[in-house]
Amino acid sequence: MKRLACQVMLWLALAHAGVAGAGVLAGATRVIFDDAQVERSLMLANTNPYPVVVQTWVDRGEGAPDGASTPFIVLPAVFRLQPGGIQGLRIMYTRDALPQDRESVFWLNLYEIPPAATGAQARQPRVEMAMNTQLKIFYRPAGLARGNAPAAPSPRFCARQQAGEWQLVSRNDTPYHVSFTTLAVAGAGVTRPVQQEPDMMLAPFGERAYRLGDTRPPANAAVQYTYVDDAGFPVDGTARLDQCAAGAAG
Repeated sequence: MKRLACQVMLWLALAHAGVAGAGVLAGATRVIFDDAQVERSLMLANTNPYPVVVQTWVDRGEGAPDGASTPFIVLPAVFRLQPGGIQGLRIMYTRDALPQDRESVFWLNLYEIPPAATGAQARQPRVEMAMNTQLKIFYRPAGLARGNAPAAPSPRFCARQQAGEWQLVSRNDTPYHVSFTTLAVAGAGVTRPVQQEPDMMLAPFGERAYRLGDTRPPANAAVQYTYVDDAGFPVDGTARLDQCAAGAAG
């Protein structure tokens, strides 16, 4: 509890310093379920100067509770959180069958609704916005328990031209997701980042193309990337850039 209290105090300090962007902050950026686990907890703190109503649910990335069907349940589903308040969530795995040869990923949604204006405030022009924060939930089957996860991912990269535009293609030969935050090609004294996307995650045993622009990458270039590890920390890596084989899928 002392550690949790320190974390919450840090969240609130960051919010007052203008560092935090969201009003309701979670104690982690991802939740990892090993096969033997049926329940995990997650702490939330309201850094807004006003109370909010929070709705929670798990989906497959749609960002809407209607029709969401996943093997995870979150309690409480709706609650009120006072300014500076703390709330614990229970995330439960229903044990519905999931693939056993790779990780599965779902999204925990934290939808915060600000209070309606009253009195004089109601007569003043203002914008009221609800905010939805999404966190990833990873399920790891028995053969991929956390202790068996690789110390670092080892994605492969190649460059190809398609429809007049160059792409950086990444291949993941592991059963684990790789959550990239940045990708760039470096060579000939120039570093060219790919076009940033809201989510740049690479699926297990998957391949994905990222947009580079209309300039061919130089020979002997390298790929500089940053991914997020199990604890939610950014980790830098580098890899060789090859030329894609003819007919490679994106």
